[in-house]
Amino acid sequence: MATEYTAHNVEQAVKQFYLNPSLQSEVHIWLTGAQISPAAWSFCWDLMGPDKGIEVQYYGASCLHVKIVRFWHEIPPEQFESLKSKLLETIVHFATGPKVILTRLCVGLSALILQLLPQKWPDAIQHLISTFQQEGFASLPTVTRCQILLEVLTVLPEEFYSTNLSQQRRLVLRQELNKGLDHVIPLLQSLLTPESPLEVYQMALKAFSRWVDFGLAMDRAEPIIHQVFTSLRNPQLFDIAADTLSSVFAHPESYKYPVTIQRILSDVLSLHDMFSKALADEDKETCEGICRVVVSLSENHTKLIVESVLGPEEVKQNTMSLLQMILTCTGLPGHFPVDESCSDQTFTFWYLLQDELSMISEEDFMPLMEVFKPIFFSLIEVLLIKARFPSDSDYSSWSLEEKEQFRCYRQDIGDTMMYSYSILCTELLAQLVNCLMALTEMSKRATSQDWQDVEAVLFVFSSVSESVPTDEATHIPKLFSVIREIPFVNSQQISTALNMIGSFAEWMRWHPETLSSVLPLVLQGITNPEVGTAATIALKDITRENLSHLRPFAHQILVACQKSFEANVLKSRDLLRLMSSVGHVLSVMQTEEIMHYLDSMISPHIRHLEALAEMPPCPTNRADVHTTVNIFAWLFGSLDTGLEWEEKEKKNQQQHKQQENSDPIYVILQKISTAVQKIAYAWLFDTGIIEAVCDLYKKALQKLDNGFAPLSTDLTQLVINLYQRCPSTAIIDLCKQMLLMFGLQENFIPFSKAIIENVCVRSLQMFTTGIRNYTDVIEGFMCFLAQVMKKFKKIIMNCNCDLTAIFHAAVLSMALPEQATVKASCSFMIEFLNAGPENEVIKSIVTSRGHLLVDRIMRAIGGESQRGIVDFVADVIMALNKNYVAQLSVWLKTILENEGYPSPRASRQDKEQFIKNLLSATITSHRDRMNKRKTRDVVKEFTLLCRGLLGTEYAEAAATFL
Repeated sequence: MATEYTAHNVEQAVKQFYLNPSLQSEVHIWLTGAQISPAAWSFCWDLMGPDKGIEVQYYGASCLHVKIVRFWHEIPPEQFESLKSKLLETIVHFATGPKVILTRLCVGLSALILQLLPQKWPDAIQHLISTFQQEGFASLPTVTRCQILLEVLTVLPEEFYSTNLSQQRRLVLRQELNKGLDHVIPLLQSLLTPESPLEVYQMALKAFSRWVDFGLAMDRAEPIIHQVFTSLRNPQLFDIAADTLSSVFAHPESYKYPVTIQRILSDVLSLHDMFSKALADEDKETCEGICRVVVSLSENHTKLIVESVLGPEEVKQNTMSLLQMILTCTGLPGHFPVDESCSDQTFTFWYLLQDELSMISEEDFMPLMEVFKPIFFSLIEVLLIKARFPSDSDYSSWSLEEKEQFRCYRQDIGDTMMYSYSILCTELLAQLVNCLMALTEMSKRATSQDWQDVEAVLFVFSSVSESVPTDEATHIPKLFSVIREIPFVNSQQISTALNMIGSFAEWMRWHPETLSSVLPLVLQGITNPEVGTAATIALKDITRENLSHLRPFAHQILVACQKSFEANVLKSRDLLRLMSSVGHVLSVMQTEEIMHYLDSMISPHIRHLEALAEMPPCPTNRADVHTTVNIFAWLFGSLDTGLEWEEKEKKNQQQHKQQENSDPIYVILQKISTAVQKIAYAWLFDTGIIEAVCDLYKKALQKLDNGFAPLSTDLTQLVINLYQRCPSTAIIDLCKQMLLMFGLQENFIPFSKAIIENVCVRSLQMFTTGIRNYTDVIEGFMCFLAQVMKKFKKIIMNCNCDLTAIFHAAVLSMALPEQATVKASCSFMIEFLNAGPENEVIKSIVTSRGHLLVDRIMRAIGGESQRGIVDFVADVIMALNKNYVAQLSVWLKTILENEGYPSPRASRQDKEQFIKNLLSATITSHRDRMNKRKTRDVVKEFTLLCRGLLGTEYAEAAATFL
């Protein structure tokens, strides 16, 4: 690449960028350098010459915009006027196109206006309008002049928001642009007339929309809004007019003008005939546009809608008509998303409406409910229709994307039903039960089975289940009574019924008499692969929530589960849930019964696991291995033999288990331990299987507690061997759990030492081979170290662990880009630093190498690390303040003496002030019990300064997240 930024060199670089993809990255860097160079003020004009290609011209226009926005300080004030004149001349030159160049130049002119306002170009908008309104200006036709002017007026508010400005400068410019509105509004009104050419009308609508976004008050905009409504009648203007109105009503300050909104409501209601005709003609585009307008007005003014129904009769009638229009939008004919695609836009409104109604005063509650309850009942009827599945033949013709959109749409319907429950409460349940009973009777008498209506009602029940109180004893029992009478004919219908049953699992805990009604359907489902997912989810929820009521059904459930296992027709995930249910059911039985069932149910899985352990690893049996190991993990997770319901019996069972080591989990673990270890060694490099193995042992540890002790030797050797060969976070987490449970027990301390020593030695080896490939393991290692330093300090101090190397490793880890890894490293470092005053070894390490830690911290603050980690390193500084304040002062002063460190933006005075603030925070912190906020604020301010963000509007918004 050429080194000199000349027009010729830049032109060749732009051409090369588009013609040679292999060099794009290198050329892009060079072109970026050219764009920000002082020479760009000159060559940008040459690149926009009439003989240049459009790509070159566009780059030239972009260069000019960048220079005006970011490098305005490079141009002397005496050249401002000539720059303005030259830019206007260039805009005139490109008046007929290409459009992309003209638009870019108009953006540049907008940026220039923002730079010159108000002193250097007072009344810029008025001057611009009058200039382009002059007949014969630059010999341009009137339409062309209008188009250019409207393009500038369109991008000017956009440029105001996209430019990085100080708060004071933004305030000044807003005042100037608001003054310009006095000239913009009359101009737009004069152009939004039937006499205007179509292209001018369209651009005027777009410009109006942008000025509304800027902050054009609703009352000032009202005359133009009426004109925009008229535009909806023109098919060529309909889309842009609908978008404009949606933008107007969605403005966050439109709520301040309720009287204006009430007047505009008449315009909205006048669209009813147009809407009805579009529905009759199946004009989807027009329906969608009107829906956008209606919904935008409604969802942004729900408070006004609620208040209006108690107002004068005319206002009330208009509001009720608006609500009916929204209901019509919600209930558009056909199925979403195939037949229509905008009914989902209304769901937010219904949520906001019920939210508004939930905040009304007691005085207004009853009058408002009299109005809105019928509306919400109508909504329920509409949504029951919209939630229906299409016919089987139609649904089979849908694409996968359409089916997924319909699934999400139904979920939104379910959420809307849940909001409706907060208004209708048990009245909604009564309506749904009556509807279901009527549909069930009709299904019994019908010659052909139409399952969709019943399925929709069941779906709605599952949607509102979370809101139903546990003491509801009138309608939900009727629901489960009807369930037994429904003639199920479709797998989707059955799945929905099963999902609904599972959603009421917690409610059943208080109404156990319903279990006998629902369990037969659930247990039938677990042997049917088409509904297996829904059935196993329902069974898992029921068994988990109803442990105290399962004993009468235990045999029935376990037999059904065993048949399902033997049939082997379920998916892997379904099998896991089924085994989890088995564990829940077994938990309510006595140990002898548990062992009896386990012997018949688990033995086949044990034999299968042993067979898999003898097979060499290969892709074909990988899924089988993963599922089989997880089967035992899920069983251990749900099986809790401490759940005995008679206290005396419970004590006897616990004594028996302690004497005979007959805990079912212990017995199973003894039987499968050899096979599991073989699998772990064989599949050592498969993360998923190692995670499953570790999960199995973690759940066994949780349940067995001290009963696990006889197996601790083998497990310790296993985790050490696995980690030595292939470190992973799952193994570290298992080690951490072993230490937390047994680490300080006298007979386990040798194992604790072995685990800590081996994990540290192996993990430190990763730092010699490049840690970027092991960031997840490094994160786990740092979390492990933090826990060890906090709870097992004596053990790690007596191990053969290189604490100096561990300190260096933590410093290196703090430089990694992953935020979670840095957080974990800082957590360990804080524990390490806090241990220093009481431990000479640690204290010696910190005092001799602490400058490395401070250097890492200052580089992170200076900009080498992402801003999200600033609080973490600030906490490390606080730990240094607390324990090594004298050394910290020396380290900071020594390191920060370097010129341009940690950022060239930080002057010597800035750095001195930072040190002073930090050390004063130390004093304050000791008095205020280590107030983190003080230190964090000091560090945040300095990092913003180092990054060039201090004092910017962006920094004010970002500071709350740092």
